Parts: sequence; structure tokens; C-alpha cells
Amino acid sequence: MSPMFLLSLALAGAVAEECNSMLMTDLQRASGMLSRLDFKHALEQGRSSKVIPCIIHQTAKTHTLKEQEAKWAQTWKDMNPKCEYKLWNDTEIAELAQKVSPKIIWPIWEGLHPVQRADVFRYLVLWHQGGYYADVDVSCKKPIDQYKLPEATNMIVGYEFGHRFPEWQRAQIKFARTEQFQQWFIASAPGNPVLRRCLELIRQRYTWKVESTLELTGPGVFSDAVHEFLEMKSPHAVENEVKIRRHPPEAHFLSYPSESLFGYGKWKMWVFAAGRVNAAPMIAADDPTEGQENLVEHHFAGSWKKEEDLEDSQKKRNALSQQQATESAKGS
Repeated sequence: MSPMFLLSLALAGAVAEECNSMLMTDLQRASGMLSRLDFKHALEQGRSSKVIPCIIHQTAKTHTLKEQEAKWAQTWKDMNPKCEYKLWNDTEIAELAQKVSPKIIWPIWEGLHPVQRADVFRYLVLWHQGGYYADVDVSCKKPIDQYKLPEATNMIVGYEFGHRFPEWQRAQIKFARTEQFQQWFIASAPGNPVLRRCLELIRQRYTWKVESTLELTGPGVFSDAVHEFLEMKSPHAVENEVKIRRHPPEAHFLSYPSESLFGYGKWKMWVFAAGRVNAAPMIAADDPTEGQENLVEHHFAGSWKKEEDLEDSQKKRNALSQQQATESAKGS
């Protein structure tokens, strides 16, 4: 190739890169969205309320809960009498989205399904007000003030299962991620950049025409935002992931140990073991160290799911547990 041709290619590439950069900057400025580098800077420099306020947030279509939901909600009030309790209805969460996120979330609000709006609400309300969020089919098993977490903790998440799944198993049980974080119970101080990032990823995926609830607003996008935070904390995260994919360990493992505090900048995230927030006996059967004392119980009422979907999901979970128990017995 002639030198002039190579030079023209280089110039064309530079112009294209500059145009893309300008376009991205304009889009971010118009929507108020952060880039990944902005996210990192926000973690380092952003405001931090050092404590999670004792406010318990739940949401339902109206302020009148079903009989069983009301009983589960009462456990939060009874065990945490010093905490403020807020039950938000559909009208109130829409008003919150319009007021708090007029550029990122509100423009797509009418295009979201009710369950997707409920997903968005938990990230939005904790980012704006802070506190503890629990689905209405989650009951409190232990008072919040008895969690005994490190004083520096200003965000709480929990694994949904006690180990990383191979891709084929992830697909079989319809998880969004191989190392998935549940989002039926989360907590944070207000202003958390991880939650802001979650909202931005939702808007981005909406633009990409993603419609799956798991991916758009559910545990998929939430796990992605959490993993971005955890990766920034670990200087060898990418290197370790390459090793795992090239030579998958035979033993069960998690990339980031549970019951641990991870910090980046002013933000400190406590990661609960799966048994804390899921069915501890089921978790312990596969991963004994993850079957910690149950703090909340998720009853998987799934009012937005069809009954047959819930039964199918439970059957697959049970089959997976039996399969893993058989594999464990063969190895011993």
C-alpha cells in the first residue's frame, strides 16, 4: 500500500473516532448519563452518607396489600420499630421517577412493564433516599440493627446462589448471570453511584432494544452494576477472569468472597452469603460455607409471574440441587 493511502486511512480513522466521541459526549450531556470513567470518578469523589438510613421501602399496585403480603410486611414493622416504613403505590413511584430522574428514566417510563417499573423503583428510591428495599413477598427474619455489619458499610447486596454456575447450568435454570446478585432485598445510603450506574445501564439497554425483564431491569443489569464496582476494587479482576475461563475450576467458587466488605473510594459494599437472603438449607446443601443464618426470607410469590412458570422454575432448581448432590457423592 502507498504511504498516501495509509495516511488517508489513519486520518479517516481519527475523524471517525472524534465524531463518535463528540456524539457520545452529546448523548451523555443530553441524558445526564455517566461514562464508565465518570462512574469510577463518582465512586472516588462522590458524596457519601456514611450510614444507611433506617427506612424500609416496599411497593405494590395500591396501598392495600393482599392478606399474605400484609403479614410479610408486618414482619418488617414489628422487628424494626425504630425504622420508618414506606409502602409506595404505582402512582407514587411514577411521580418519583418523573421528579428524580427526568432525563434518564422518565422518558422511557411508559415503555416499561409494571414489573420493570418495580425493578427501577428499588434502584431509584435507594439512590435518592437511601434505606432498605424488600419485595412484598419477602419477610424479615432478624432485626436490621442486629446484622452486625462493619461500621463503614453503606451498601448491602447478596448472592442469589452460593457458587458460580457453568454457562449451561445458568441457561438451564434461567439465571441472567453465572454469578448473580439477587435484588429482592438490597440496601444503600443515598447517592450511591452503583445505583446510578444501574439506572444508566437500564436506559442504555432500552436504547439497544433489550426487552427481557431479567436483562433490562432485573438481576442481570443489577449484577452487572455490582460486578463493575467489584472489578474496580480488584486490580487483578480481569486477569483472574481470563484464568477462570481458560481453566474452569472443578470446585465451587465465587469470584468475590461473600461475607466480605469491598470498598472503592468512599463507598463500601457488604456482600451477603446466599444463605442470608435465600433458602439457607438449599444453599448449604450445595455450598456449606454459604448457608449462613437466614436474615430475610423470599417466599417467591411472584405475583407478576404465571403459576406454571414458578412451578417450572422450582422444578429446575430442585433438579439442579439433586444433580449437584449426586456429583458431590461421586467425588467423595
